[in-house]
This record gives sequence, C-alpha cells and structure tokens, in this order.
Amino acid sequence: MQARDVVVSEREVRRSFVLGVLNGAAFGFVEALIDPPVILTWFVSQLTASNLLIGLVAPMGSAGWFLPQIFVSARIQRMQRKMPSYAGAAFIRTAVWLLLATAVWLVDDLLLLLIGFFGLYAIARVASGLGGLAFFDVVAKTIPARRRGAFFAWRQFLGGLLGLGGGWIVKTVLNHPSLSFPDGHAFLFLLYCVGMALGMLAFALVREPRGVAVAEPVTVGEQLRRSGSLLRTDRVYRRYMAARLTLALAGIALPFYGIYAKRVLGAPDGIAGIYVSARVAATLLFNLPWGRLSDRRGNQLVMRLAGLGSGATALLALALVGLIELLHPQGYWLPYLALPLFFLDGAVRPAQVLVGSNFLLELAPEAERPLYLGLSNTLVGVVVLISGLGGLLVDAFGFTGLFVVAIGLSVAACVFAAGLPEPREAEI
Repeated sequence: MQARDVVVSEREVRRSFVLGVLNGAAFGFVEALIDPPVILTWFVSQLTASNLLIGLVAPMGSAGWFLPQIFVSARIQRMQRKMPSYAGAAFIRTAVWLLLATAVWLVDDLLLLLIGFFGLYAIARVASGLGGLAFFDVVAKTIPARRRGAFFAWRQFLGGLLGLGGGWIVKTVLNHPSLSFPDGHAFLFLLYCVGMALGMLAFALVREPRGVAVAEPVTVGEQLRRSGSLLRTDRVYRRYMAARLTLALAGIALPFYGIYAKRVLGAPDGIAGIYVSARVAATLLFNLPWGRLSDRRGNQLVMRLAGLGSGATALLALALVGLIELLHPQGYWLPYLALPLFFLDGAVRPAQVLVGSNFLLELAPEAERPLYLGLSNTLVGVVVLISGLGGLLVDAFGFTGLFVVAIGLSVAACVFAAGLPEPREAEI
C-alpha cells in the first residue's frame, strides 16, 4: 500500500521545502516560549496544587491536536486542495492565543484564570489539529518521500537554533522584576501568538497542486466504520499503531520531570528557561542525524530507537529519585541534576516526530491518506489524553511508581516496533 506521490517540478519542490522549513523554524522558536511539559505545566502549577490538572496540561495539548482529525478526515478527503482548511485553522489559532494572552494579563482571580486557560488552550489545540491533516497532506504532495527525513530534520534543526534564543527569553522574562506572575507568562503567550502567525503565513504560501479526492461524499459514521475495517484488515498498520500508541502512552512521565525538580529539588521559576534550552539544544544536536538515519535506513529503526530513548529518560529519572532519597543532598545546585532528563528527552524528540508522521506518510496510499492520518492521530489523541492521568499515579505511588510505569511502556513500544517491516524495502 505504498503511497503514490504527486509529480511536482524540482523548482516547486525546492520552494515548498524552504517555505516548510521556515514554518518549522518559526514554530521551533515559539514552542520554546510556551513549552507545554515545562512552561505551561509550571504556569498551571502556580494556579492549582492538583496533580491531576497539572499532569493534564501537556497531554491535553497533544490530544487537542490529535483527537478531531478522524472526524474531519472525510471532508478533507473530498478536497483536491487542502490549504484552505489549513488557513482557516490558522486564523482561529491566532485569535484564540491573542485572547488568552490578554486574559492572563488582565484577570486577577486565579480560579477564573485556571478555567479560562484550560478552555482557550483546548480550543487553540483543537484548531491546530484541524489544520494538521491539511499540513501533512500538503507536505506529502510537495516533498518527495526520500527528502522528507531531511525536510523534517531541517525544520527542527533551524527551529532548535531559534529555540535556544526562546529559552533565554523565557529565563529573562520570568526573572524580570517588573513582570511578576502571571504577567510574564502573558508576555510569553503574546510573543508566541505573533511568531506562530508568521510561521503559518509562510506555509500558506506553498503552492499546493491538485491531488486525488474521494468523489462521493463520506459521512463521519461511514468514515468511522471504514476506520474499524482498516484496523481489522491491515496487519502492518495495526502493529504500527500498537507501537505508536504505546510510545505515546510512555510520555506519561514527561510533565512531571519539571514538577519533580520544582517540588523536590527546589527549582526556582527562572530555571524553567534553562530546562527548555537543554531540551532545545539536544533536539538541535540530534535533528540532522535522526533525519539522515530516517532517509538512509528507514523509519522502523528510528521507531525502535525512539522507544529505547524514552525508556532511558524515565530510567534516569528513577535513578535521580533513588539518589535523592538515599543521600538527601542539599545545595543550590540540586535543580541542575534534572538537566540530563530534559537533554535526553530533547535528543529523542526528533525521532518521535519522524515515526509519528514520516513513517505513516510512506505507509498510506494517497487517496486514503486523510483516513490513515485522521484515524492514527485521533487514536493517539485518546491515548495521550489518558496519559494525562499520570497525576493520579503520582498521588497513589509517588514519582517512583510513575517512572517505573513509563519504563515498562517504553519497552513494550520497542517490542511492537521490532515486528514492523520497512516500507521502502517493498519499493521497485
């Protein structure tokens, strides 16, 4: 079921490549300003002491992007050009983030601010999911399969360079004496909104060719039935989803690396920017190697290594917990012991992007690509949302229990990925 690429001239490929990379670079910068597992989680932790709500921030953001896609995939399949869908979602995202920045600046009531944040953040992330299907379909039509590894790697590489500056901005803003909480976060949200809008404008300039569209209207119910059939009949896709979903669930511990550093190691607010910079620096260093590995060896190996990296990060966190409980060290340097966790997570992040997008683009046939992408991303959204219950594990078993569960899930993801074929081996 190899996907058939639309024939695009080399000149248009280069143009699309550059605009897509600029889009990724802009998002790499602005994502460092709000980094959900660190900055947004830290923000919510100052509004509430609930581990459940704190643990939901990053997973809810990811789930909002993934969940709606199967429900709009039927409509997307009927469009020969998907860019109008991307542009509409871009407008909604920009408006909502502007409203969120304003609310954080003006609202003093912490409970009202907490409710407003979750509501507006959910809308913004769902809007990003509505544009996500269109984004990947346009990429699949304009960037050849054997250049997509480099494409996604360069997006993250340049985004990482800019993201290092983003980490410095976070540290400066959150430490600035005139920007007390939550004004500093409001300023970061405004910067995010402006940079995001510029990045989406760059991608909207890609000249999308007409593609294959499903001629007959397909209802959401019919699309859901076709999704069930796809999971029953396509063994390779079913195993791919088992590996991907298990890997997504293994991220259950990620939001709590920063919370552990804050609660147990005594990390101050300003160090959140340093944690973000460590993640971004690692992503920057490992982006191009992951891209080359994807292009030369394929994505099955990348998926296995992503599982190993996720497990290694959780194992390192577990070792840190044991060290602190055994030695009870004291000192201003304690928060820096958590830096390797963010560095290792950043090093593995490019691999997770590749297996979550590039791999599936090679598996899915063009006409059914929105169905494959929509089903996959919606299922991942459900699982990621479930991973937000990590706060309940912390309440019941402490940080130790949470990190042990994350290790087990990472190992399971490696086992599932090991049984997958490499799609390129079937090419003639």
